Amino acid sequence: MKRSIFTFVFSITLFTSLFLSCSSVPKEIPDDLTAQELIQKGQNEFENGRYKASLAYYNAVTERYADTPPVYLEAYYEIGHLYLKQKKYSKAEVIFQDILDIYAQSQPGTLPGSYHKLSQLGLEKIQNKK
Repeated sequence: MKRSIFTFVFSITLFTSLFLSCSSVPKEIPDDLTAQELIQKGQNEFENGRYKASLAYYNAVTERYADTPPVYLEAYYEIGHLYLKQKKYSKAEVIFQDILDIYAQSQPGTLPGSYHKLSQLGLEKIQNKK
């Protein structure tokens, strides 16, 4: 009898968490949001533990602002940071290395230096985990 109650409670908990995690992802992201608004929404979602929603906002920035390197880099770095916090090291490592490659191919001073340094630090953290 105790086992069936446990199974029932576990099943309800699992179903509820799956339902809530799916419902927190925005179905549609408004086109009129600025890059900074999208990034802020992504950060808010991240702080509240809604990583899929956070990722959706950051991806929207990388898609909509791919031709604006400073904005693109900020959102792309945030994606790498999100993966790092989730301990998805291989995904984070690829992103941080991509960012460093972008800097290596750009003219000095044309991109904000912060994401270069933050990506280096992210890679160092990953290497220390290995």
